[in-house]
Amino acid sequence: MILAYAPQEAEETGGRRRRRNAQSDAINNLRNWTPRTRLGNMVYAGIITNYEDALASGLPIREVEIVDALLPELEDEIINVNMVQRMTDSGRRVRFNVMACVGNRNGYVGLAMAKAKEVSNAIQKAIVAAKLN
Repeated sequence: MILAYAPQEAEETGGRRRRRNAQSDAINNLRNWTPRTRLGNMVYAGIITNYEDALASGLPIREVEIVDALLPELEDEIINVNMVQRMTDSGRRVRFNVMACVGNRNGYVGLAMAKAKEVSNAIQKAIVAAKLN
């Protein structure tokens, strides 16, 4: 697959935005992507080229690579990180609850929450869920 998108350098504006080469990671993931759904195959073949067509197709968006291919300029930001605990017989079990937001500053926004035993895993799960939202 040849991608027509050439990533540009993103300007750092402060906050907790994750721009650690996120665009080049998305491009590399798209090059190694094997679509698993009908909509994914249509995006990979070039039949669907924008997000409006993907939504109008009526097919569910179940692969995060579809969103990465159709909206390559997405930014993600972590809104909240909470540590939650539950008490068990053997002691306290700690999990992290993360709220993340993704958007392109042009009308597309996704918001999601995720939980995991480690913060980094919770952040990744929340970003993927926000892209699919």
